[in-house]
Formats: sequence, structure tokens, C-alpha cells
Amino acid sequence: MSRQAFPVVHAVAPVSLESWFGHFVELGPQDRIVFTGEDARLDVAPLLDAIGGAPRASVIFHSSHTTLGRDQLLAFRLRELGHHAECQSRLCASLGSDKILMKEFFDRYRLVSPPWARAGEALPEPSPGARVVVKDRHGTQSVGTRLARAGECRLAPNELGELYVDGVEYSVLVYRDEHGTATFPPVWKGPTSPELVPPWRRLRLCPDPGLGGTWERKLRAVGKRLADLAEAHGYLEVEFLLTGHGEVHLLEINPRISGTMRLAAMATRLPIFSLHARPELRDHLQAVRFSGEVPYAGAPITDADAEVFATSRLTVAGESPEAVRAKLRELGAEPALPRAS
Repeated sequence: MSRQAFPVVHAVAPVSLESWFGHFVELGPQDRIVFTGEDARLDVAPLLDAIGGAPRASVIFHSSHTTLGRDQLLAFRLRELGHHAECQSRLCASLGSDKILMKEFFDRYRLVSPPWARAGEALPEPSPGARVVVKDRHGTQSVGTRLARAGECRLAPNELGELYVDGVEYSVLVYRDEHGTATFPPVWKGPTSPELVPPWRRLRLCPDPGLGGTWERKLRAVGKRLADLAEAHGYLEVEFLLTGHGEVHLLEINPRISGTMRLAAMATRLPIFSLHARPELRDHLQAVRFSGEVPYAGAPITDADAEVFATSRLTVAGESPEAVRAKLRELGAEPALPRAS
């Protein structure tokens, strides 16, 4: 009997997904969605309730940054009870939870990323006036991030310093399981700045019409290699910096639900939370339209027919960057989108 013959329970941690998760997943008549939240004390009871009396079920964990470890423990318990459970790999989860382990991983496999140092170490050959991005080793969404000068930088034990590099940021979303690996179109996140405006507070667009096929293939290839090296199971967001000199730097990996997933799903028109059951959706998945998003502070919007979703980000889709611009303008936003090449 195949896995798909059993009920599927989607265990979704991020609260921000509650209003839109159901529009990007394919559910069978026995399937359920359980929004687990981020309480570290959660046990398997809510998941067993969703399974009901089924002798066996498949539980798919959609983890946040803070629940990567918790969800691994829940998955282990469910397997002990005879159920199938899918969650992120232990290696991938540890890399996503600790930026120092992540940078050591990049160095081990000679993956190019900005020069860095931990407390008590000096950055490799910077000038005293060079700018350094200081990060909390366990932080997420830029919490604890600050800018310092190399000659004055004093790192705490829980921090690392990374040389600031000018460039344009991209994210590539990768999905990997026993059926193979899928990569989504790169998401354009705009240029870096010394103000350290995080990507989730900027305009984002998928795909970038000006990126070009060569660069897109390179970003996708590096993303796939990283997913293989990290033994990813499920989703992995790979963050890149493309410099004006044509250098590609790895910034971070996020082995969890990420902020660019809705953009990638709307650009490809794919059920992004059901790839576990769609083994034909592998390799390089292509965009069939454009999607864009900006920060948003208004009332929530869930309008699948109009292709408009708004939580803390307003995300829309259209046939061209100009159509995306027009739709955002209608909803009160007026971003400067990249020009088509």
C-alpha cells in the first residue's frame, strides 16, 4: 500500500501561514492541517487527534526557525508509534540554527561566502575602516544584526562578524527528498545597503527579468549542491549575494518555511506544500508568471482568485513586472520594480 493511501497530516508551525497555507497545498478527503505554533512543550497529542483512528498516517512537518529541533523530536515519537513522518534532517537543522556552524560548513566545502570571524578572532586582512556585519549566531530575521568598523569591532561569544559586501541579494528555494531535488526560480531581493535593511522589509520579485539564464542556472546549481551536502529533507532557502564584479557569495541557508515561498509558489503556480506527493515536480521548476511583494501593515487579505495575499507582506502575481506594479499600486503600494532586460 503506497504512502498516499494513508491520511496526510500537515503540521504547520509558523502562525503567519494560517490564512494562506490551504491555498498552496493539495489535500485528499482524509488529509488534515494542524497549526502547531511554536511552543517547545508541544507533544504529539494534537497530531494523533488529527490522525484519528487511522492505523498509519504520514505527517509532514513545516517547521519554523524555532521549531526545527522540536519537530524532529515529534517526528521521532510518531515513527515509534508506527506512523510515517517527514521533517528536516538533523544536519540541515543544526546548520540553520547556528550561523557559526553554517559558516564552518561553507568553509569546509570551499563554498564562497564573505570573510568572517568569531569572538577573539580577526577578520582575514580587512582594513581597520572596513565595515563588518555583526550577527547573533542563533538569530533570525536580522534580530541582533548591527554594523561595525573592523578596527573597533568587539564580538560577544554569541556573535560572529562578516565583512560587509555590496551587491544584489537573491534567494533560491530548493526542495529535496528521496524522489530528487527541485529548484525554484531565483527571487530578487534588491541591493544591500549599509543601513542593513533586511530583505523582508524591501521589495521582492520572482523571477528577476534582468538576471539572465547563465546566472540563474549557476544559482540553482549551487542551491542544489548545498541541499545535497546538507542532506536536506524538505525545503531549504539558499541566500546569495551577486556583486558588481560578477562574484557569487553565499550568505545563509534557511532549512525551514521561508518568507520567499509564497512568491515562488505564485510565480510557478505550483502547490508548494505538496511536493512530497508530487515526485514528477523535480529538477528546475519554471516560472509561468511574475510575482512581487512589499511590506504590509493593513488588514489581512486572502483572495486566491485575484492572486492577492497579505499578511506582514503583500504578495501579488501578474503576467509581467508592469502588471505586478499596477496591482501593487491599486492596493496602495508603489515600489520601483527592476526593469525587464
